[in-house]
This record gives sequence, structure tokens and C-alpha cells, in this order.
Amino acid sequence: MRSFFRGFISSKWTISRRGAQPCARATTHTHLSIVVFFSIFFLFAYSQLTFAQVGADTHPLQVFIQRNIDSAGTDRLQFVDSLTGESRPLEVNGARYTLVQRSVMFFDAADNEVMLATPGGTITPHPFIQPSEQTRRVDWLLSPDGTKIAWTLTDSDTENMLTTTTTIADLNGENEREILVDGPRDGIRALPIAFSVDNRLLYMDYQPDAIADVTPFKQYAGIFSVDLESKRVVMQPGEPGCFCGAGIGAGLFLRLKLATDLNGFDVVVTDLAGQVGKSIPALRLVNYTQAGDVLISPDGKRAVYGLAQVRDFGGPGEVVQTVFVLVNLTDVTQTALTSPINQFLQPVEWTETNTAIIFTNPQVDGTWKINLNDGRLSRIASATYLGTLK
Repeated sequence: MRSFFRGFISSKWTISRRGAQPCARATTHTHLSIVVFFSIFFLFAYSQLTFAQVGADTHPLQVFIQRNIDSAGTDRLQFVDSLTGESRPLEVNGARYTLVQRSVMFFDAADNEVMLATPGGTITPHPFIQPSEQTRRVDWLLSPDGTKIAWTLTDSDTENMLTTTTTIADLNGENEREILVDGPRDGIRALPIAFSVDNRLLYMDYQPDAIADVTPFKQYAGIFSVDLESKRVVMQPGEPGCFCGAGIGAGLFLRLKLATDLNGFDVVVTDLAGQVGKSIPALRLVNYTQAGDVLISPDGKRAVYGLAQVRDFGGPGEVVQTVFVLVNLTDVTQTALTSPINQFLQPVEWTETNTAIIFTNPQVDGTWKINLNDGRLSRIASATYLGTLK
């Protein structure tokens, strides 16, 4: 670059008896050429930077969270670029983190607002999902295809009776409509848990308000469906059942049912299209009476759930033994996927073409993976995996 300018400028000088003097015309051309060159250079550099930034903004981002990083209970989101490895941290205060398009949706209890956090570092109120002054709980659910969102606002009156209003809309807020008002009920709220494959039905549960937040696994009391067009409410087969685990996915409804000898859980399988049910006998483990977090594989061939023996639950001497149970929906069998471990883990995602499962812990940061081939549980991240923004 330096030699280029030296040669370029020297050719524009003239020699006279007064020594080397710049020619006025040549000097003008020189200045103009330099300005043009640098303009083109910086324009090119800026375009390359812009193209690189646009590319980075469209890369898949794995999202992790580190909880309670300080005494104020602050959480730290980490947006990790799957292609470059770049990590973008963002500190937030919230709960119920959910990935929505290219952002993370969460509830900020301190400000009583539903918020959106982006990889670019912005945190803004959600444009159309917000609680009122009477709302004591807000929940939401994204459809599997990412086109619709349902949310519930549970309000309490002066006698602490609960009324839940359920609304659905397109992800951009269009076509918003109220589909169900349930209540008033004493200590029961309606909770969205799944969309049907064709987005025509919303599956919900009559959730015990005080109990659900302290149980070790996700459990349900009375599951029903709401037709999003007619608003017709239909209880699912066998509901209401025990306050036990359940899962809906791949056109199937799986319900755990405590075995008669209190050792393990039968799995009742219902094909939601034909409403045909079958029962898979329990995996007999003595005093394993807590189960839930049922996760069905996308191809509908397998499911996994957590099965636990808990002593002194919530007390100073709490002892936990958890086994993950693999349900083969083709062979109609249950088998222990792991040896007992001394913590609660939740299955959150099937991966590697449904041959491995990602787990997280609701109480401790970390991410684990189990390969179905060897049943080995390995910790793969110190932070908690939330999902991938695509």
C-alpha cells in the first residue's frame, strides 16, 4: 500500500530550477484520486462487515442460561453461534424461559411483565401478552410449527377464586381470539400443555395451583381439549385421572397410572386420531412413586419419563433416586434407561435422529445427554440448555 502511494504521488511532481515543486493541476488530481480511493476502500470494508453481520444474525444460536449468578437472583442468557462459537451474554431477571422465533420470552416477576430478550442485547415488553393487575399467573405455549401462540391469564377475586382466560393468536399478534374462560374455581387453573398436530385443538389441564410448582416432575390432574374454531371442550379418555405425568406428541396421548402395588407406573397409550388405547405394564421398582416429564420422540416410536423414589421431600434430609424409563411404543415395553442417580433431571429434547436425549435440572445449572445405545449419562454443558434459535 505504501509503495503504491509513493509511486502514485511522485509521478505528479515537476522539476524546476527552484527544485521539486508540485504541479497545481497534478496536486488537485492527486487529492481527488486519494479521496476516491479511500471512499471505495471504506465502502468495500463496510460492505464486508455488513454482510458478515447479516450472516451472523441468521446463524443458528444455541441458548443456555446460568441461574442466580448474584445475590439479586439475576440470570445470564448465553446465545452461542453454532457456526462460529461466538457467545453473546445477556443478564435478565425472569422465569419460564421460552424460545420464540429469534428471541427468548420470559416472565419478569419484579416488574410483572412478559418480556422478550434478543441476541442483540435488547429486552422489551411482549407486544400483546401481558398480565393485568388482577392476574396472579400467566402461562403460554408455542405451537410446534412456530406459527401460533396460546396464553392463559389466571385472575383471582376477593375470595381467592381463580378464573383463567385462554387466548390464541398468530405469532405476530394477528387473529387474536379468546377461546375459553374457565372458572371461578377454588385453587384450580387451566394450563395449556400441547397443540394438536394440525393446530386445530389445544390440549389443556385443570392444574392444582398451589401444588404444581413444588412437584419434582410435570404432572397433570385432568386433561381436556379445546377446539380452536368451535371452542368445544372435551375431556380426554380416562380423565380426570391421578395427579401423574402425561405427554402429548406425534399424534399420541401418553398417561402414567400408578400401579396397584404402588411400585412404578403403567403407561396408557391413546392414538388421538382413532382414540384407541393400550396399556404398557409398569417397570416394577419398589417405592418409586413419583413420575412425570413424559417426552415423546418426534417419530412417535419411543418416549422417556422420569421415575423417582423420594424420601423427606423438601426437607433437610431429602434423598432422591431417579431412573429414566424408556418406553418402546412399537414393542409395547418399558425398560430402565439408566441406573439410579441422586438428582431430578428433566428430558427436554430428542436429538441425533432420536437416538439420544438432552436433559436439564430444574434446580441446578447443567445439561446432560444420554445415548440410547449405551445408556450412559454424561454432562455436556455447565449451563442449562434452553434450545436453538434457527
